[in-house]
Amino acid sequence: MTGFLSDEKVVGWKSEQLFSRGQDYYQGLLLDISRAITSIDLAVYIFEIDDIGGRIKQAVEAAARRGVEVRLLIDGVGSAEAGETLARELSAAGADVRIYHPLPWYLGDYRWSLRPGGALEKLVHLVTSLNRRDHRKFCIIDNSSAWCGSFNISDVHLSEEHPWRDYAVRVTGAPIAVLRANFDSVWFHREQPLLSRDLRFCSSNASMRQRRFNNIALVERIDNARQRLWICNAYFSPLGSVIRAIKRAKARGVDVRLVVADRSDVMVFPMLSATYYADLLKVGIAIFYYQAGMLHAKIMLVDRQCVVGSTNLNHRSFYHDLELDVVLSSPRLIQEAEQRIEEDMKNSRISRLNDLSIVSRGFGFGWLLRIIRYWL
Repeated sequence: MTGFLSDEKVVGWKSEQLFSRGQDYYQGLLLDISRAITSIDLAVYIFEIDDIGGRIKQAVEAAARRGVEVRLLIDGVGSAEAGETLARELSAAGADVRIYHPLPWYLGDYRWSLRPGGALEKLVHLVTSLNRRDHRKFCIIDNSSAWCGSFNISDVHLSEEHPWRDYAVRVTGAPIAVLRANFDSVWFHREQPLLSRDLRFCSSNASMRQRRFNNIALVERIDNARQRLWICNAYFSPLGSVIRAIKRAKARGVDVRLVVADRSDVMVFPMLSATYYADLLKVGIAIFYYQAGMLHAKIMLVDRQCVVGSTNLNHRSFYHDLELDVVLSSPRLIQEAEQRIEEDMKNSRISRLNDLSIVSRGFGFGWLLRIIRYWL
């Protein structure tokens, strides 16, 4: 045991609220933005100027015009189509907008690049870091409340015809300072101090050192499980150390369940994920293939703790992208998360020990994808 997860007594979240429906999430986020007095710090991978994106954009503009200090950080790939428009129009309202690693063919984005320096310096930096994206999805209001989860800013999370399953939380309390430090560390290009007690509230990978510790802490969190390990994750292609930790949990009698995407917005990903399932099914782990829409969630229940955020269990999250998750422990939220994940399981097709049919789907292609999984 590495001991990264501190047992130190610390002040936790004052309130924790779970969301799994886009309508509820965006309604609450818009309300908080409309009530902002001093500051709004918003980092999001995809920001589209559609119906919900337009409404959030207008709310942020209104906040900036009434004197709220607004910082918006969007990703150069996820928000490529809307990036320049968002930056130009929100900047005109008084917001401070930055684009994380803009693509070279979106020349208009470079004016708002997060990377300091001239155009040539920015281009050289991009070539060396093109594959690294800001996949975080969180918003801090007045340094007193924060939203974090798997919701981007896009109408796809509101579709009734093609529903998406996501999770997010709204939290308040002293640990907001840790989330603010995470935002600042990326915004100002400085490393956030790494404290083991912070892992009690959130996990992040804003620096190489944090990334290494965060990956180790995930394995330790799984190794600490004694009663339950429920994982609901849209893109399942973990490190070998994570697979081994999951199998160790099952071997010591932990209730291990895995909810995965039966279909995906990344079309080939279920075939890659399927190459991992036989190993887990053979040790008796139940795998649930979500059927009620597009699974985009990133949530994990470990005994009486819940981890919710942007981190996928894939190599992109482990090695490349910026991620942020929040750790929660209030009995009420844990019970609610348990009920909602059980609902996800009811809306799934289950495979157990002797059912390896799903593993054969695209089997050969899936193993070819393993060769390039480092970049997926």
